[in-house]
Amino acid sequence: MNGPLGRTLLICVLLGIISSFAGGCQCTWGHNYAVAAQHQSTTVGHVVRISGGKGGPYYHYVFSVNGVAVDDSSNVCHTPLAPGACDNLGPVLVYYSHQPFAISKLQDFTSASNDAYRFGKPALAIGLPLFVWSTVIMVILSRKNKPKHRPNPDGEKGRSKSGDVPDVIHIVPGE
Repeated sequence: MNGPLGRTLLICVLLGIISSFAGGCQCTWGHNYAVAAQHQSTTVGHVVRISGGKGGPYYHYVFSVNGVAVDDSSNVCHTPLAPGACDNLGPVLVYYSHQPFAISKLQDFTSASNDAYRFGKPALAIGLPLFVWSTVIMVILSRKNKPKHRPNPDGEKGRSKSGDVPDVIHIVPGE
């Protein structure tokens, strides 16, 4: 299958795979944040460093839980305890949970879950059908273009070339 239709279907398959993978990852994070929201606790932490990257600033913060110091980072800071605390290395409210695994954010887990699902569900809802349908169409078109069988040179199916050999041989045991 060559030509513009083949290239278009190949692009659709690739976009479907990428979109399904990204949507699936976001939905997984959305589920993990929803589980964490049921077990979340809060504590006061401090932003110790801000680093920049492709996705914007990353806030590195420290907090203590039961006497154990924890160092983590987050790409959002929605919980400053003082005006400008996120950008000026100030105190922040840290949400943490040990379910389904140890996790912390500078954002409520319920809103983090909603944010992850907001991207993940549409990406998965578009990517999965795009992948499935374009793959099905590619298989159908490739089978349609393939010859079904090779014709017999004699023109008659099952006939031998010489007339002295019968078409069907019956073997009866015991004779």
